[in-house]
Amino acid sequence: MLPPIFHHYPQSPIAEKIRITFGIMGMEWQSVQIPRIPPKPLLMPLTGGYRRTPVLQLGADIFCDSQTIAWQLGLQNSNAPAYQLSNKSLELILGSFGEAILFSLSVRVVLTTSMGKAPEEFIKDRGSLYFEPGWTVEEMKNSLPSILLQLQAAFDLINHHLLENGPFINGDIPSYSDAVVQHCVWFLCGRWEGGIDFIKPFDAVCKQREAIASLGHGISHDISAEQALETATKNIPNAPMGINCKFTGGLRRGQQVKIRPNGRTSDPDVIGALRYLDETVIIIDYEHEETGQVAIHFPVLGYQISAL
Repeated sequence: MLPPIFHHYPQSPIAEKIRITFGIMGMEWQSVQIPRIPPKPLLMPLTGGYRRTPVLQLGADIFCDSQTIAWQLGLQNSNAPAYQLSNKSLELILGSFGEAILFSLSVRVVLTTSMGKAPEEFIKDRGSLYFEPGWTVEEMKNSLPSILLQLQAAFDLINHHLLENGPFINGDIPSYSDAVVQHCVWFLCGRWEGGIDFIKPFDAVCKQREAIASLGHGISHDISAEQALETATKNIPNAPMGINCKFTGGLRRGQQVKIRPNGRTSDPDVIGALRYLDETVIIIDYEHEETGQVAIHFPVLGYQISAL
């Protein structure tokens, strides 16, 4: 079986979270670099229009959002697991904390301190994803001290945990939850001039950073986006079919549904036929002339799912 294909923008912190996980696993993977802002014409035929980074591809199965990617990596054979399956729930809960709190605060710091320095189109694009509608530069700069206090509190909690249980979140063995912390550290230290000084007081987080960095990013091989599309056309989805949860929200197998991240963002709806639903994952069938039929996997948590 060919290594998974990872569609990513190299400077994306969320993609760095998965690259760190590949390193923890000692995993081999295929790399497709994508543009940092839309349009992404060689990615969206695979994702039904989903535009966020990163995306994992296994044949004709497409995994959107790092929650779903992490869940899938936990099932892969590798030199070391992304996490122990017995600890899956805690790992994904920590992943949700990382996205909803740690990364959300980090991205506000980086984007706010980049205003006037980074390209305006980039700030506008990311602002439409991560900030409230109608945000202004003045408002973001005025709220920065409060955001930094909250970020300090979040890292203080993590630092205390590592001091008591470290060097990694789960003790002696690195796992996906360490990538959840360290992709934010990577983002802050690499994209904010005050990042290194901000992180320095958290000794255990800094030691964790050094240990995770020594593991690298696994073994990657560059391929083209066209090769990834061709891979999809040569395969059929392996995703399960059916409804496997008690509360379904009235959704039925084969029904046309639309999916989008929570919040008032600029993300487009992704539309397809419901293939599978359980408490954790929703999968839709989607067809495009450049890919044939693919199965697109999304997490239930954090996404609005509704029938057309």
